[in-house]
Amino acid sequence: MPLFENHVGVSLSIDKIRIVELVYSDNEFVLENVDEESFEEKLDISSIDENFFNVLQKSFQEITSRRELKSNNISFSLDPEFFKLFRVPFDNTLLQKDLSEHLKWEFTKLHPKLNADDYLLQNIELKKKENLPANYTVVLCLNKKYVEAIQKLCKLNELILRYVDYSHISADVLLRFNKSLKGLNGMSIYKSNKSYSLTLLDDYKPAVLKKSKLINNKLPIDEIKNEMSTIMVNHPGLSSFLFAFISGINIDQSEIDEMNNSLNIKFKRKNPFNEVKLSDKISSLTGLIENPIEYAPAIGIALRLL
Repeated sequence: MPLFENHVGVSLSIDKIRIVELVYSDNEFVLENVDEESFEEKLDISSIDENFFNVLQKSFQEITSRRELKSNNISFSLDPEFFKLFRVPFDNTLLQKDLSEHLKWEFTKLHPKLNADDYLLQNIELKKKENLPANYTVVLCLNKKYVEAIQKLCKLNELILRYVDYSHISADVLLRFNKSLKGLNGMSIYKSNKSYSLTLLDDYKPAVLKKSKLINNKLPIDEIKNEMSTIMVNHPGLSSFLFAFISGINIDQSEIDEMNNSLNIKFKRKNPFNEVKLSDKISSLTGLIENPIEYAPAIGIALRLL
């Protein structure tokens, strides 16, 4: 297997698929492909059926018919709407098998009408602070039917599936490639169609990861402000943010200005095209993209092979 491999990154929202492709050429990765396709109708997350694969495959084919992919490897990031998320204390001395069983049990307690075996559970251990009495982990729960549909798409298109991840985590990968950052404390918000996700990062490692609903398609600034006050009580060492980034969809400058004024934080848009080299053909295309931050998860997941 070669040391560096070409990689396609895909981000899925409930209404659109976005694709980027990183190709290794002349000892560096170059962005060789960027495109998107809107779904004919928004996906209904509450009802997963064969239509999910059909919508996904049709939109994927529309994109690849316009520009052929050069890569065999592909990864997907899915927006918060696709996931159930919860935070629990845990014993970090547990073996992985025992931890998995414990997290399934916690899932069943929270969602008694659902079958834990129908979900893939990924736990992300939160960075522990000295004043907290226990270790905590955030559990991302994704219905296996989504992954099965993605696997089916990859098989049909002769692609190798490498990762399936949470869009906010994929977007935060870009922070590691920002040369102006030193890996210290920061905050990140990701906005999707119906939800938002918030992380506090300590040396790029999450100390907090939360997900909640939007209100009238807007970030609930008062709710976030109250949440931040509570977080600072438990994480006093994270009170001084050295960076604050926002990414996602349907974000306008007025919303960022309101966030900055209310929270007294200078949020910046995360432009993922600044973190990779662009091919000459793609450079002109990215200049036409109205909201580059919408591609942060796709580029972030594509960078996972580095």
